[in-house]
Amino acid sequence: MAGKDVTNITGVNSHMYGGLHPKKLFVSGLSKLADEPSVELRRAELERAFRKYGGAQGAIVIVPLNSTYAFVELESERMTDLALTEVKNYRMNRARRSKQDMLQEKKDAEEAAKGTATSESTEWD
Repeated sequence: MAGKDVTNITGVNSHMYGGLHPKKLFVSGLSKLADEPSVELRRAELERAFRKYGGAQGAIVIVPLNSTYAFVELESERMTDLALTEVKNYRMNRARRSKQDMLQEKKDAEEAAKGTATSESTEWD
């Protein structure tokens, strides 16, 4: 089955919230860390490795305790694409959108719609 397109097969790469996160990377294949000081060192290491792609705020790194993966959020989709092609020290892919991501995007869109609605109403008053 190698080399065949399996995207339309039920259960393959499916995720109920759909889609890939535009600015977040999933870094896998890391060694498991069992204590908080080691986790902090890993976080600092990943922040340094992805610093130039994170913009003014730098890369936002999440390293769960007792796991072999991490998440790295970067400044933009363009910078995420660039990091995927340039950073060779880690095995990584785009992260999938979580339920929290989807809810936050929905909330932001609703607030933006309310903001334009209130600004339109004040223009006519």
